[in-house]
Order: sequence, then structure tokens, then C-alpha cells
Amino acid sequence: MKSILGRGLLPGVAIVSMAVLGAACSTTSTSTTGPTSGGTSAPGVTATSINVGAVSTLSGPIAANFEAMVPGVEAYFDTVDAAGGVNGRKINMAYSLNTGGNPTDFSSLTQTLINQDHAFAAVGVATAFFKPTYYVETDTPTYGFNVTGTWTKHPNLFAAGGSVIYYTSLGTYSAYLAKQTGATKVGLLAYGVAGSAPACKGAATILRRDGVTVAYTDLSVPFPGTTSASDVQRMQQDGVNLIVSCMTVTGNITMARAVKQYGMKTQQLWLNGNTQSVLDQYSTLMDGVYFIETHVPFNAPTKYFPGLAQYLTSMNKYEPKYVLDQTAILGWQSAVLFVDAVKAAGSNLTQKAVIDASNKMTDFTANGLIGPVDWENAHTTSTPPYCTVYIQAEGKSFVTRFTTGHQVFVCFGGTLKPVTVPAKAGVPGA
Repeated sequence: MKSILGRGLLPGVAIVSMAVLGAACSTTSTSTTGPTSGGTSAPGVTATSINVGAVSTLSGPIAANFEAMVPGVEAYFDTVDAAGGVNGRKINMAYSLNTGGNPTDFSSLTQTLINQDHAFAAVGVATAFFKPTYYVETDTPTYGFNVTGTWTKHPNLFAAGGSVIYYTSLGTYSAYLAKQTGATKVGLLAYGVAGSAPACKGAATILRRDGVTVAYTDLSVPFPGTTSASDVQRMQQDGVNLIVSCMTVTGNITMARAVKQYGMKTQQLWLNGNTQSVLDQYSTLMDGVYFIETHVPFNAPTKYFPGLAQYLTSMNKYEPKYVLDQTAILGWQSAVLFVDAVKAAGSNLTQKAVIDASNKMTDFTANGLIGPVDWENAHTTSTPPYCTVYIQAEGKSFVTRFTTGHQVFVCFGGTLKPVTVPAKAGVPGA
């Protein structure tokens, strides 16, 4: 059963996440300290079930950025439960609590989830308002979507793909795209908030270092970006031929309309919008737009990627509305990590045992969907190679670019310059 709590309005926005900027194919080498404390009880656990919950944004102006997280989690839980659960226990998403776009609700809902609902773990946390304080104080196993940059250091917080956001990596990915497309002048657009501006600011630094001309920047576009037409005119005057956008879908679509209206000849790289439902609606505006991903893309041949085949089959069965949603696959990854840790904990099913088990996974790939994550270290750091997937909108489809055969990831060396290197063992498709 699912309970939905909370309604409200959102005054701000957060859009950049580990899903785009993390080192998805990295391995790590610098050790961090494991949990030194932790819950020794097992709230929410019965002889036949494990009850977990999530606090996420399911309604409000930017719910589209977060609402698919819990369905992705639930689809994997349903798949596991259909096969008998874990050690005879079914895993239930018993409490799905909704901030409703209200930042003041997050803390109170967290207290509800832990103190009143007695959830064993938080799996599928996805909101712009995440604060780690109470999850850390209570040593609650917590898995979710990092858009705030506050998931680092704490050994009980597991952001999908790794808990560190590498803002500068966007510069490397953009520089490589410029090289591949022949772009010579880059323009960067972002909102003046913590979830948007840092990525484009970091990209500008790396682009300049790597010899790419940054001809125009506006890192304070008013949310939601419906005034970006003036930016497009100025970028056209400055000769920009690659626009990198750290805005939301709304801002990107407005920008794309202006690009078309003014006849601007430019490539575009968006951090948001690579979802089939968005492409179906705006295909004429999005044709040719590039995106970056850190998981095996949905269009990859499933015979080479059984993890993708399982994801697509289960999502089509249990959550068909969200099957091609980028946030849903993050939820799926979070659920896989949690379930794997529950399995590893065995008969010693406590919160601390699950945290410890998660942190012992040194090559987690979410069943072959992402490059290996070393959770002994991924709370604080990672080492190269840094890998991403380039996809491009073509008609009403997304196609993978800059790879051959069934390879999908493009990997870069430790200098983060746009020089490709071979993927390490364990990277799907390598």
C-alpha cells in the first residue's frame, strides 16, 4: 500500500544531479572510514516483510524531475517479490511521502517516516530539499537521487551512481562534444540557484582550460527560463555554435523555440529533457539536441545488456508510464543496491548490517546498467576513467553517438581533458 502526504508550492529549483555529472564508470582508490555506529534494531521488519519508505517530490512545479524515482524503486521491488522476496520476506514501499514542492515539509516528513512509520530504510529519496541531518543521526539506510550535493561523506547515504557530484565533468563532456561536432564557440545558460549554476560555472572553467572559447554565459537566468529569448539573440550575435544548458525542460524548450525563431545555427547540449514523453511532445524543437547519461541507454541492444532487458521488461509490466524516464532508472538502481545489501546481510537483518553490506560492494553495476561503483570510497571520491553516454534526439527517437558496435560509453582519462581512453573491466559494453 502507498500513502501520499504533503502538498504545496515550490519557490526554487534544483536540476543538476549525479545522474548527469557523476563519474559513472569510475573506480576508486582512496579509502574512507566505514560506519562507526549504526542502528542495531530492525524497525519495519516482520517475519514476512520489510517495510521501507521514501520522501520525494511527487507534485508541484518541478515534480517531473523527481516523480518517477519511487516507481522505479517499486518496479524492482515487485520483480524481487514476484520471485519470492529476499530470504522469505517481501519488500514493500509502504510509505511514499510527498513534499508537494514545499521545502518546509521535508524535515517533518522525514521525522514521520522514521519515528512514526518506523521504516527500515529510505529508498527512493528524490527531492530538491534533501537534508541529511536526521537520516545520519538515526543511521537510517538511505538511497536516492542527489541533486543537492549533500549526500557525501556519510556512510549511510547512497546516492544513485555515487554520492559525489563532479560539476567540472560537464566541461570535459562539453569540450568533447564541441570537438566532435566542430563547434568553436560555446554559450552556457543556467539559473542562479545552487542546483543549476555550479555545473555550468564549472564547465566554463574546464572549457577555457582546454582551449575552447566560451563566448557567452548567463548563470542567472530567471526560473523557469521563459525569458531566455534575449540570451539566444545575444549568443547568435556572439557566434555561439554550441549551447550548453543547465536549465530545466521548461527553460530548454523556451530556448529551443527562440533558436528556431531566430534561425540560429547551433548545436545544443541539455542536462534535462532526455525522456521519451518530452521528446514525443517537442520532437520538432528537440531534433538534433544532445544529452549525456551515465547508464546504458534505453535504445541499446538488450542482447548485450541483460540488465537493461530486465529493467525494460519489469518497468513495462509494473510501471509502464515511467519505463523510459531517466529518474525511474535511478530509482531502479537504488532499489538494486538496497536489495543486494539485504541479501548480503542474511539472517543478521539490521539497519547497520545493511549499511555495512552496501559499503562493502566495490564493483556495484546495478546488474549491468552502470559502470562499477566502489562503495568503500564512493561517498567521498573516485578515480578515472570518467565515462558518459552521448545520445541525440533524432525525430522521435534517441540514438547513441560517438561509439562503435555495441559499446555505449565514452570514457576520459584522469586529466579530465577531452581525450578518450579505454573503459575498464566491468563497464557495460566494454
